[in-house]
Amino acid sequence: MSSLALAGDDVRAPSSVAIDGGMQFWAGLCFGSASFVNYLVLSGTIHLPHPGLIGLVWMAATAGFILFGLVFKVGTDRAQLQDPAFRRFRALWGTLIIGAMIMVGTLILLMSRFGIAEQSSFVVSPINLCIYGIGWRLVAVTSGRKWPNLLSLGCFVCAPLLAFLAGTPTQSLVYTGCLIVFAVIPGLALLLRSGQRNV
Repeated sequence: MSSLALAGDDVRAPSSVAIDGGMQFWAGLCFGSASFVNYLVLSGTIHLPHPGLIGLVWMAATAGFILFGLVFKVGTDRAQLQDPAFRRFRALWGTLIIGAMIMVGTLILLMSRFGIAEQSSFVVSPINLCIYGIGWRLVAVTSGRKWPNLLSLGCFVCAPLLAFLAGTPTQSLVYTGCLIVFAVIPGLALLLRSGQRNV
């Protein structure tokens, strides 16, 4: 999905609807990087002094997303942040991503209560990918654009695949690829399109 394609689609879209790619880009980049590190650990490519240290990697990814995507809004045009439609879009995606984080944390807590917390990491990626699918579908519905439907469909198709791969290092690698395709690339394309508009 290129920035040129997104810009071309924008011609037919309602002008009152704003779409930002900042949160998708940073979420995909931060959590995709953490997932790739998780794959390296699970596959035995790298060895941590203590298995629990992988939790610090995910905490760092969460902190990176909050700082760059939510607090400092790196890459997002400052003038657009004053647009109510733009802010509503960010509020929508922010709610989805934060909601996914709370959902996953709650699920891990429940699994800990039943003594199966060590399996919790394998249920995170399918759930998160479903949340991304919901997000892109909402973008399509609210904006009138068609291309987010393809991203939504891709997320929904890949989520069961991630569930099938649960318990294997491959799951983390595939999840990394999914975040690149369904979050990093479209998010970056939207950021670049926004930058071109303001040149």
